[in-house]
Amino acid sequence: MVGGSGFVGSSVARYLSSRFNVTILDPRPPQDFSGRYEVCDLRDERSLSKLLRGFDLVVNTAIVQIPEINDKKRMGYEVNVLGTQNLCEAVRSVDSIKGLLQASSWHVFGERGLEGTLSEEFGYHPDRIEERARLYALCKIAQETIVRIVSETCDKSFGIIRLGTVLGETMPRLTAANIFIEKALKGEPMTPFKHTQYRPMLYVDIQDVCKAFEIFATLILDGKRDYSAAKILNLVYSTPFTILEIAKIIKTTVIKLTHQKKKPSIKIIDNGQRALYSPNAKALFRVNNSEARRFLGIEKLVDPRRSIERITRARIDAIGK
Repeated sequence: MVGGSGFVGSSVARYLSSRFNVTILDPRPPQDFSGRYEVCDLRDERSLSKLLRGFDLVVNTAIVQIPEINDKKRMGYEVNVLGTQNLCEAVRSVDSIKGLLQASSWHVFGERGLEGTLSEEFGYHPDRIEERARLYALCKIAQETIVRIVSETCDKSFGIIRLGTVLGETMPRLTAANIFIEKALKGEPMTPFKHTQYRPMLYVDIQDVCKAFEIFATLILDGKRDYSAAKILNLVYSTPFTILEIAKIIKTTVIKLTHQKKKPSIKIIDNGQRALYSPNAKALFRVNNSEARRFLGIEKLVDPRRSIERITRARIDAIGK
């Protein structure tokens, strides 16, 4: 598990360790992981192949994330792009490795002007993304492109799992859902920005993410594949939710779970910026995740509303303890 000290990587590593011998490779030590850990920097091409000797499969969740990537742009390029290339070359050269699974993101679709059905063939639209996320999206597109090119040039198995914004109990502190839940439980108003309140967001639950990587890993290790090039899957709940909708869902959930002891408010912040999304933007498209469900044998994905309820309940229980 390369880059396994982050939210997604560590969650998947812990889940997979019930069936596989998992080693996390990361510059930072993982939290709450009892398995093996090795210090690894994807930018160090020479040591990467040595570290990977003897492994059967590589799962890459390494990414310089938003907002850090906007402050450390060169590092983002070196880790996200050059690091992925180094990793793919190491996978190609190490005989024991059967393949690589790459974590990607729904941001490759873009965020604005989305219409119709978004399948795996929808294409890349980095210029339809807000400034804060554009470099991150370009890196994800580059990662997918590198993996796809390498998969065309060798006989090992490569997979790309595009994730929605991942919801889970230990999700990153600065995600909108996490900020809203924390504020609501503290009795503070949730504060979406007026110019992005109708931005459609695509989500996936961490439980579905872990299951997907386990099933895909098993298929590769068992030599069962019905594809020649890299297999791309949209692991995204099909219906988008706006930022404002997420705030409203959290408000209703907190009121319900606290038996009306907490009644959080929503305060729209107008910072003078032009509105970027119309109120009906989310109604113009949906994601086709049928190929991911078919390939992985998952009947349906967790509804983000159920995710928010589970996460909020866990936070309330933790406060009670």
